[in-house]
Amino acid sequence: MAAISNPGHRSGKATKVRALLAGGLVLGIGAAFTLAAWTDNEWVFGQSDNGGGPGTKTYHMEQNTWTGAAGIDAWSDQGSKDGGALTFAVNADKLVPGATVYAPMQLRAAAGSEALTATLAEGVQSAPADAVTNSTALYGALTYEAKKLVGKASCNAAGFAGAGTTLVAASSALTASSAVAIDLPAGADATTAGSGVDVCFAITLPAGAASSLQGLKTVPLWRFTSTVGS
Repeated sequence: MAAISNPGHRSGKATKVRALLAGGLVLGIGAAFTLAAWTDNEWVFGQSDNGGGPGTKTYHMEQNTWTGAAGIDAWSDQGSKDGGALTFAVNADKLVPGATVYAPMQLRAAAGSEALTATLAEGVQSAPADAVTNSTALYGALTYEAKKLVGKASCNAAGFAGAGTTLVAASSALTASSAVAIDLPAGADATTAGSGVDVCFAITLPAGAASSLQGLKTVPLWRFTSTVGS
């Protein structure tokens, strides 16, 4: 005898199955939402301990004007007027028309500095000017020439003409500047300065200079500069 089916029982079982399936769907949707919300972050930072991140180097130059009676080197940092005093040849204050006097100096990269490229950026008259000890008339009448790579021993009438590289051409006004690069190498290590690079100035009172310039003095200044970056 065939079993008599129980429609009500089947209906109840089906309802339970549907409820379980429905519950499973809800759980499945919930699980998918949870997975999507998980977040995994990775942070990095810019470091410079090994030179790989942001940082700066030191760029600093010094000058030597061969000061003192013995003409020994005297390196210093002179960042503002009037700076270091050039040591001119004998009788620099007794110029006559057509005469030229010479003065050596050096530039270098200071200890701990990177290599530099310097230029002779400008020439100006020291302030204040006056009629006798810092004459504007004499400043305007004098001319000069400057060369790099002319050593102290050659910074004179005998050695100047055939040595070095011209920075400022002969017969230029004392205000003349130069775009010619003066390369200053870095020192061998952080405590050693770079090698000095020679510069020689030659100042001339032109032939035919006015007699009204007699008995006067003037104080010319020159600025060397080195710029890194823009």
